[in-house]
Amino acid sequence: MIRSPLIWLSAVWIGALIHVDWHLGRPGHDHLSFGMPYHWLLAILTFAPLPWLLMRRWHKSPYAASVVAIALGILLGQGIEPLSEVILFQAGAEPFTNPVRWRVFGEFMAAGIATYLASTALVSKRTGAAVE
Repeated sequence: MIRSPLIWLSAVWIGALIHVDWHLGRPGHDHLSFGMPYHWLLAILTFAPLPWLLMRRWHKSPYAASVVAIALGILLGQGIEPLSEVILFQAGAEPFTNPVRWRVFGEFMAAGIATYLASTALVSKRTGAAVE
């Protein structure tokens, strides 16, 4: 499963949109800060198609595939990307200890997981598949 291009494509999708959400949600005076209060709506676009993609490929174990894809996406978007800021821009530990960044991420993930669960229910109802 971990070698599947679909898992990695899903993880890169999640990781990239976690980073985009950081730019949408963070307040500030930087030209890449938008301070949008409803930034978390991006999570709907991020997580809604995942059950459809993953349940088609791994219909017997969609939750395992989902956990792997989401965990890798979080690692890329909230781990590797901030680490690159530390390395490239000598930002210190700020990308990992910034409470605003964690709040924006938490709001995004809460909306994303809720969307994922709702989308999973719709896909399993539509296909008649019993999700284990």
